[in-house]
Amino acid sequence: MPDRTFSKARFLKSAFTPKDILTDRPSILFLGRSNVGKSTLINSLCRNKTLMKASKTPGRTKMINYALVDEAFYLCDAPGYGFASFEREHFGSLMDAFLQDNGFLAKVYLLVDARRLLLPADEEFLKYLVDKGIPCSIVFTKVDKLGKSERHFLNLEKEKVGVSVFEVSSTDTEAIERLRKDILAVVREKIAGRKAK
Repeated sequence: MPDRTFSKARFLKSAFTPKDILTDRPSILFLGRSNVGKSTLINSLCRNKTLMKASKTPGRTKMINYALVDEAFYLCDAPGYGFASFEREHFGSLMDAFLQDNGFLAKVYLLVDARRLLLPADEEFLKYLVDKGIPCSIVFTKVDKLGKSERHFLNLEKEKVGVSVFEVSSTDTEAIERLRKDILAVVREKIAGRKAK
């Protein structure tokens, strides 16, 4: 992998159906409710504000969007869940194929708005990932918007989720860098594992 990681990123394609899913490089999936900040986080990681287009309308993204990073791995922006207008059957089939039939899936980052903590849909997806043995972490977004009492409840939530946790905000570059390092570690591990087979 290149020494200057995350130095080159470009939007590659959108996957509308299971047959569109890419399996030639390690994939990192960002999953979460609508408007939790998936596109914004990917743009921050890649230092490119226009890489993934963030919609102001909940449920607008209805496909998996791929960004190719350093010609080595994919960052994938999944459709948001928890909104009434989305075709649930399509979402289910697309995500099932991505999560279950993708031998190059390296990790899933489940994004949660720090001000709202885990809602039932988040807990359901987290349980699904853990039960399937899919590597995952929770990323609490918008932590810069927390008040003192909200921070207290976030700390309590972090203690009970059972997986590793990251906190990010638009103003914390060190937090973004910690997430970059974690992504690179799991990508390298996935590449090494594939070569060993």
